[in-house]
Amino acid sequence: MLELQILGPLVVQVNGNSVSLGPRLRILLLALLVARRQAVPAPRLAQLVWSGAPPAGWRRTLRSHVYHLRRVLTSDQAKDCSGLQVITAIRLGEECAYALRVSDDQVDAWRAERLLGQARKVLVAGQPEEASGILAHALASWHGDPLADVADMPFAIDEARRLGHMLRSIRVAKIEAAIGLGLHYEIIGELESMVTRWPDDLLLRHLLVLALHRGGRVADAARVCREGIEAMLNQGLEASGLQALQRQILASAPALPTPNTVVATD
Repeated sequence: MLELQILGPLVVQVNGNSVSLGPRLRILLLALLVARRQAVPAPRLAQLVWSGAPPAGWRRTLRSHVYHLRRVLTSDQAKDCSGLQVITAIRLGEECAYALRVSDDQVDAWRAERLLGQARKVLVAGQPEEASGILAHALASWHGDPLADVADMPFAIDEARRLGHMLRSIRVAKIEAAIGLGLHYEIIGELESMVTRWPDDLLLRHLLVLALHRGGRVADAARVCREGIEAMLNQGLEASGLQALQRQILASAPALPTPNTVVATD
């Protein structure tokens, strides 16, 4: 009954209804989400909520914020199987800590991460059609930049970057699935855009070469190889993989090998 969306501006839905939160409660909830169910000590949470400058009497104010956020998120249906509320308080020595108790399926980013793992296994098993469906479901979760409300705050920067890398991996995996289905023409444009954005990503370049070659654009495939080789050599990097691929293209190899890696990882 509780749905938390962080792959874009924060969206909170309780029992199918969107819920509005004030700025402090949004930061509080996002800080707990970034912690991934780990308990966050109250002093640390106060530093995050008030950007390093908690007010006098912050403990009482923080307890009030937690109380109000808990009431917003918790209904009779929004408790876990043990009956615990969504936000729990834990005693850590002399201090209190707070943890968010939600499942992977209640948070869009965690659900998308699980779907990516499933798709990887399906791709390795040689089932691109099933993988494509799983990845389309994962991509549908995105509605903007991840953690958009707090992406520039120190506590969220690493997680926002990680989620951005995950989106890239999902897109690459979906392209691999499309190639496995023979949809070479359909994904060339997207691949060209991604290679332009990430010119040093060898997997992306290999996939573009593969799609161009299988789509009958042999000259373009050779050009993409050559540009990649030149870029790598200019950086003092080893380019033997691309050089071998280039030789196969120039020899008019009927079928280029697919990359060894299933999806790009960062």
